[in-house]
Amino acid sequence: MGNLRGWSARWVLPAICLGVAATAHAACNGPQTLVAAMTAHPTTGNAIQLGSWYASRKQFECAVETFHTALKADPQSAQLNYLESLAMVGAGQFSAATPPLLESIRLDSTVLKPHLLLAELYEKSGKISEADEQWRQALAIDPHSDVALDSFSASLLARKDYAGVIGVLQHAPRTETLAIRLAQALDALNYLDGASDVLLEATKLSPDSLALAKAESVVLIRKRAYLEATKLWKYTVEHHPGNREAELNYLRILVMTQHYTLARPLGIKLLAATPHDPEVLYLNGVEDHEVGDYPAAKAHLEDAVAQVPDFYYSRFYLGVALVALHEWKEGKENLEKAIALGYTDSKAHYELALALHGLGENDQAAREIQQFQDMKKAEEDTLEASSNAAQGDEDLTAGKIQEAIAHYRSACASEPGNGGYKYKLSIALHKAGDAEGERAQLEEAVKLDPKLAGAQKQLGYLLARSGDAAASIEHLQMAVQDAPAWVDAWINLSGELAEAGQFAEARNAVQMALRLDPSNALARKLSDQLARDPSAQQANP
Repeated sequence: MGNLRGWSARWVLPAICLGVAATAHAACNGPQTLVAAMTAHPTTGNAIQLGSWYASRKQFECAVETFHTALKADPQSAQLNYLESLAMVGAGQFSAATPPLLESIRLDSTVLKPHLLLAELYEKSGKISEADEQWRQALAIDPHSDVALDSFSASLLARKDYAGVIGVLQHAPRTETLAIRLAQALDALNYLDGASDVLLEATKLSPDSLALAKAESVVLIRKRAYLEATKLWKYTVEHHPGNREAELNYLRILVMTQHYTLARPLGIKLLAATPHDPEVLYLNGVEDHEVGDYPAAKAHLEDAVAQVPDFYYSRFYLGVALVALHEWKEGKENLEKAIALGYTDSKAHYELALALHGLGENDQAAREIQQFQDMKKAEEDTLEASSNAAQGDEDLTAGKIQEAIAHYRSACASEPGNGGYKYKLSIALHKAGDAEGERAQLEEAVKLDPKLAGAQKQLGYLLARSGDAAASIEHLQMAVQDAPAWVDAWINLSGELAEAGQFAEARNAVQMALRLDPSNALARKLSDQLARDPSAQQANP
């Protein structure tokens, strides 16, 4: 577990660390005046003063004894039970700390701090569901508690419960830490636009945050918004002059976007400052290759590969440089290694063919050329399909439905195995009123890519309208499985389950929707209906 994330320092006792017990003390020798006052009058106030003195000197066992003595006089004190538990944590008595903490909460469940401490203790002992419940209770007391939001979301993210993170943080303040965590969860579920929006909101509040810039750059690159990512790092470098992390990120995006004229001086500067950094060596090697300085590329990339031998980009560019220098054998070895490590660009097979030809292995070179041509054709088809789909998106936005349908059909023809394009076509057909065509495209889309949550949800809706409840539920379940933060999909699933008489499952589904969006009016209405409906109650376990 580690630290109690800093919050105990703001309470009565000083910072306590789970897992680090205080040094045992043979005798409790506090200030004479405080000891005398506590001996004569073991009140809560006197116990707090003396116990805090002991705790500030890490004499936690003495603090425990002090609070325990006061509890004999006032066993119904929620505050003293809590303080005794907190001191026990400081003393490393984690198991013993739980009962007084539970008693404190029983006596007064409206105080935030005991819930936070109990959640940490439960998490440390592996009682995850109990910890979650305490964090939820803490947030019910104070929905803006930094500690509860931070601790609960961190735990959920560590467990890859991305929907849970979204549910906890979607209405939270856009602090740097919480915004990045929410964006990570949205990104993990492929809600890239949502992640961008969250980070943009946070950046407006913290415009000079390097951490936010880095997180936003990751999302922009995932969205293939390379121009925006380049502008972002240019701005960041200008506002953080001399910051190596910012400069390295800027260099990465410049090389990725092939802005070698801008990248060259920055690469040289970083190489001078960190001559043995494998990434800086790699990036400079790429720049050397692009300007035709193959000896320099070879030197830099060999150093990079020596440090990180399994980075296939370094292997590929080193192989290309060696082929350019007619070092056929070494070029072949590095190119084959790049392909084996997962480098998928057709260029690797072309360069490998050159190396093989240089070695006189002409038959194998011919096979590599054929593979290069096949892959190149596939890449060109993919590019053409992408272009048609992008034009279809523009047409659809402009209300040009028939033009959009034509472009989406072209995209599907160029890349028939792409379920996403068939899903786009289904949307256009829906707008055109072609329900039969829409359903046909949706069925093909989910066969090609079962993880297309949007297609699964819409197909589930169409099947429900046609009276096929079982198939509808199956597709809606697939939708929420692959988009677990999609509130509307959970609501639709709950409704279909209820129609099918599967009331327990319907309640679970609508509760998931409410967990994600507690204020959702439709989910609340459905939940109330399930609570009141006599049929649903009869099926209530």
